[in-house]
Amino acid sequence: MSVTFQKLATRVWSVIDEDSNYPKLTQQQLMSLMYQTFGEIGDALAHGEDVYLEGFGRFYPDCKPPRKVKSGLTSETHMTKFKVFVRFNAFKQLNGRVQKFMHHIGLADSEEIDDVSH
Repeated sequence: MSVTFQKLATRVWSVIDEDSNYPKLTQQQLMSLMYQTFGEIGDALAHGEDVYLEGFGRFYPDCKPPRKVKSGLTSETHMTKFKVFVRFNAFKQLNGRVQKFMHHIGLADSEEIDDVSH
């Protein structure tokens, strides 16, 4: 199962709509705010900056330099292209939450949960 941008916006909207502590936004304003937030994250990564989201994790650009490879079919060698991609490292809080969920559905040992700070 995956969460699309629309599903995420719907979840955020339901929290904001139910809680009177949040400023009243329309659904369209919330979507605009979310697009701007993700756009800023993308722009920062595109400019080589790391993005730290407290309690969640770190996104950062990484690269693979060109290298010489050999074709398995023709035995010819050629150079790969320089590649830039985004990596993500989850912080301990997020890892703990994921481990708890995995244990809850039976996919993780309880020993693994003790290794991660909640």
